[in-house]
Amino acid sequence: MKQSIKRISAVLAMAMALSAFSAFGVFAEGESTAPASAPQSAVQQAESGSTAPTATPTVTPAPDPTEVPTPEPTEVPVAQVGSYDISLVDGRDNLWDWDERANVTIHFTNGETVSSARLVNNGTFAADNYGTVDVPASGGSITFSNVRYNGGGNILQFELTTTTAGVVTQSITIAQCMDVNPNPPEPTPTPEPVPTEKPEYDYPKILVKDFSFGGNSVEAGKEFTLELTLFTTSGNANLQDVMVGLNFGELKGVSLASGSMNTYVGEMAPNTTKTISYKMITDAAIEPGAISINVNLTSKNGEAATAPISIPVTQPERFDITNMEAPETIMMGEEGYLSVTFVNKGKSAINNLSAEIQGENLANPGQSQFLGNIAAGTENSVDFSVMAAAEGTINGKVILSYEDAKGEVKTLEKEFSCTVEPMMDMGIDPMDPGMMDPTMTETAPGMPIWGWALIVVGVVAVVVVVVVVIKKKQKAKKLAQLEDEDEDI
Repeated sequence: MKQSIKRISAVLAMAMALSAFSAFGVFAEGESTAPASAPQSAVQQAESGSTAPTATPTVTPAPDPTEVPTPEPTEVPVAQVGSYDISLVDGRDNLWDWDERANVTIHFTNGETVSSARLVNNGTFAADNYGTVDVPASGGSITFSNVRYNGGGNILQFELTTTTAGVVTQSITIAQCMDVNPNPPEPTPTPEPVPTEKPEYDYPKILVKDFSFGGNSVEAGKEFTLELTLFTTSGNANLQDVMVGLNFGELKGVSLASGSMNTYVGEMAPNTTKTISYKMITDAAIEPGAISINVNLTSKNGEAATAPISIPVTQPERFDITNMEAPETIMMGEEGYLSVTFVNKGKSAINNLSAEIQGENLANPGQSQFLGNIAAGTENSVDFSVMAAAEGTINGKVILSYEDAKGEVKTLEKEFSCTVEPMMDMGIDPMDPGMMDPTMTETAPGMPIWGWALIVVGVVAVVVVVVVVIKKKQKAKKLAQLEDEDEDI
């Protein structure tokens, strides 16, 4: 019994010692601990016959000797504004006011790092050299020239290109400049449109849209019809009692053939047309040219208007061939002459007149002559030579081409014919000795041969003079007849 009690006491003592020992953790240098198991009671230990577990130590790996530690960052030197100078260019006083210019010089610390500078246009300051400003080799300062103060603040900004930090933006506060614009330009007020009251009635305007008189011109002394096309513009009311009147002013030589110079049209709605006509006539003696007539347009409730129109007037053409002298008979090899006389009895000139001869059996066809302009009341003539190409008949004509007063090309033609006979053969050989006068070979006294030749030449000259005189008399007689005819007309 005593042995059993001793054995139990020994077990209890051992359990208490183990419990006290397990209360302390076991640590290794540089190690972390693990939590111990909850202590068992002495009875439980005694019953189980086991002891408390011990903690297992953890081993920490040694550091890698090749790892390089990261160095601490060092501050990069950047240029900083140390001071600035302002020199007014056009200042009116010592204060840098609105719209005044100044040269701004900026001094830096660490200026050796600055390579160039550029002014920033922030609306407050503006300069002529917004491009890059190079910094002198010595460094330290830059100058912005002709900087204009626009008002609204006093912060001047600029960009620096540095060798250490690239492009950086800096600014300075200019104490000499005013914070607000002292003299802002007053904006020009935009005038507000005055509302116009739209009239209750908007009457259209009336005008002459077109007119015609039967062609490109009217001939003096003849009646023609003048047609006027009236037109009204847009509107919202009709024109009442529209009247049209012709006004000749100081114009002479034109008048109405019938009717009245004033025509009542009546009512015309907006955007409508109406045509009216007048019978008119010009005097036969009116000078050729353009006549101007004013058309007066009136209405009861609209605006009056005047429309001028112009009408070209021409004189009737009276250009004609009055005479032709052509040979009736010629012999082969003989040259005849043809003469054509023409006269301009009209009141307008005949321009660019030319004459040409054509025909069959002509040895020299296609002869042409330019005669120019023929004034009114002028007579002239043109001559051609005529030779036959063969025996028989020459059938030809003379063609006169010209431009009338209107510029139109016209022609006049006159035909002629001529009989061509063979060359006369007398059957006499001038070298035949029997045909020679024996007295011509004698040296007996008498008239010499050259004397007879002079006599023959004189007779021929007399005959030519007589023919010319006769022709002139005949021409004068014909002209007198033409003048008589003109007087009769």
